[in-house]
Amino acid sequence: MNIRELSYSRHFLVVADGKHFPEKAYQAASLFAKAFAKGLTLLALGDASEEFINKAESKGQEADYPFIFESCQGTLVDVCDLSERTETPIIFFEITKKGTYSNPMNIFKGLRDLRIPFVMVKEDTSKIDFSNIIVPIGYLPEEKEKAPYSSNMGRFLHSEILLLKANDYGSKTAKNVESIRSLFDKFNLKYEIRKAVNDSFKVEKEAVSIAAKENAGMVIISTSRDYGLDDMFFGPKELHILKATTVPLMCINPRGDLYVLCW
Repeated sequence: MNIRELSYSRHFLVVADGKHFPEKAYQAASLFAKAFAKGLTLLALGDASEEFINKAESKGQEADYPFIFESCQGTLVDVCDLSERTETPIIFFEITKKGTYSNPMNIFKGLRDLRIPFVMVKEDTSKIDFSNIIVPIGYLPEEKEKAPYSSNMGRFLHSEILLLKANDYGSKTAKNVESIRSLFDKFNLKYEIRKAVNDSFKVEKEAVSIAAKENAGMVIISTSRDYGLDDMFFGPKELHILKATTVPLMCINPRGDLYVLCW
């Protein structure tokens, strides 16, 4: 099948290479599918091995939500197009030690224009559990884009949320936190606001460093606005955060057309 022929509506999407079965990413996506009462599509970009197909078919038989498995040729640009056409809420990837998705930088670059969050899950993640999540907040206006996604996790996955407020001078971070707090209060969510040790430039890395101690199962981060020379040579901040994390990362691309910029 050509990826442009693939059709579904509002399924959570797991993307794999057809060789390594993304067990942990699938577990994460299945929690979302069940909680939101939506379907799940497993997409192998490339020819799927017989072992992969057998596992996918087994998952389909066990699933108590709408499930689709397809194997087709395509690129991450095609995946971005697919997500808009099918109103995909979130895309999940499993980061492996070997294989197509062993270099997460290729994913970050390939999804620069993605309008929805994508979740990166390492294959050696010990446990998939979103009972507690951490949302680090800095001073940039697009930090508020973390609000609707963390709010939905609180509402549907019943996640307890730690808002980690960057230790900044000025009022921008405080205003972001207050906007997010206002949304959380509308839904009576369980959350805590805590002042971080670090400023906006390091608060996301601080969040992943305390995730295990806080029993958090996910950290929500923003990706870089642009890649400068340092990013080209040493990697952007999201790559360093991913290397440091032991829990899944939900990544949100900053865009000039985000509705939260009007808050």
